[in-house]
Amino acid sequence: MSNTDLIAPIEAEWEPESGFLWKARHGQFDQTGFERTLAKLRALTIDESVDLPRRLVAVMWYMPIFLSWQTERIGETGGDLEAYSKAVTSITNEVERILGTP
Repeated sequence: MSNTDLIAPIEAEWEPESGFLWKARHGQFDQTGFERTLAKLRALTIDESVDLPRRLVAVMWYMPIFLSWQTERIGETGGDLEAYSKAVTSITNEVERILGTP
């Protein structure tokens, strides 16, 4: 799998209008977008002996932090904070699985 094949699907979730992360930035919790993003992360299986492309790491490591920062916005727009919190935890767990922890 090429680096582009790894990065493009995850990076698309930052895209204006359609990306799960873009919507979160604007106070919208998109359950379908969350499920799509989680499926993309779960589909990533990378051998531990392979160095990850810098762009993939950049696109992924920031997701959990960014999503936690959006909690207040989601609440302000009447979003389901319990469902959103579970989504943030699921995304965080997948990013940890892929990138590992210190």
